Amino acid sequence: MDAKLLTVAFDAEHTRQSAAGIARYAKGLVTALRKRGDVSVLELGGGEVVARNTLRKRAVTLRQDFVWYPWLGRNRAADAHADVYHVPLPRGPITKGTPPLVVTVHDLVSLLFPETMTPWSRLYSRFTLRRILDAADRILTPSADTADDLRSLLKIPSARIRVVHNGVDEFFFESPVEPGEVAFRDDGPYVLFVGTPEPRKNLDRLVAAMALLRKRGRNEQLVIAGGGGWGQSSADAPHVRWLGRVSDSDLRILYANALCLALPSLHEGFGLPAVEAMATGTPVVASRTGALPEITAGAAVLVDPLNIADIADGIARCIAERASFAALGRERAKQFTWDRAAAGTMAVYRELA
Repeated sequence: MDAKLLTVAFDAEHTRQSAAGIARYAKGLVTALRKRGDVSVLELGGGEVVARNTLRKRAVTLRQDFVWYPWLGRNRAADAHADVYHVPLPRGPITKGTPPLVVTVHDLVSLLFPETMTPWSRLYSRFTLRRILDAADRILTPSADTADDLRSLLKIPSARIRVVHNGVDEFFFESPVEPGEVAFRDDGPYVLFVGTPEPRKNLDRLVAAMALLRKRGRNEQLVIAGGGGWGQSSADAPHVRWLGRVSDSDLRILYANALCLALPSLHEGFGLPAVEAMATGTPVVASRTGALPEITAGAAVLVDPLNIADIADGIARCIAERASFAALGRERAKQFTWDRAAAGTMAVYRELA
């Protein structure tokens, strides 16, 4: 007998906050779900990214956090007769209800490193996170590390947690970049960082590590790709180049031409740039904390994110052993596909429908 066609209401309000991080996860997952024949995905809410530090942004955030996520989103899902309502971040209804609620928790930075969050996010999470998770019928995490944090820090029962790894776009596995194809006019070899510049990404220590390498006689630049960040950073030096947000096509070229990707974050719940870089054939330096050791699984150079010298040594080693780490990384990246993520997510939907 053919499986019942499910209707899933997928919350898209996050797209008004950022085009990175959660937005990349949601786009990859929804695209893969829509390739299947057993689910109809209805995206609710959303729109263009609203500029940070504006009155409009504050108004949008307040409406989302006090109206949309607690009440309106689920009401819209119920009006659409959805079998499941999926919110791809820890925002959402604070009480049980219908349709059943799936919430994706990417990490517990709000508890582990609250000082790295904006004051509003810190305050909002303090008063709502536990209630949202108690209201969820299932909680998805992109790593076993985040699932462990849910159990140990919040005592969430394992019966409501499901680990479904993120995927990586097939685009990043495509044939090597053509010689001379560049995403920007560079001044020589570079180490790449990709992500939203914010305190937990540990950019100040990465910049200091690159300065240390230059004192040792190396000449690589640090190229930073990513926009929409917040927080004070001293990551401004002659050997640092900020590109802001770049297109996916330019991002792939940046990965492919980099000596390595450096991701010395204080914490990651998955670390999608690491997997994208590995898929492209670029070796990775990553923190030995959070989910990065689990996700890279021996295919990256792991470093202490609090130790500048260790970060510098890791980058030097990764460059020296580039070929071997590139091969290991590319094989590891093959384990993460959006089709596999969609299949795992669909299995969770069916538990509830």
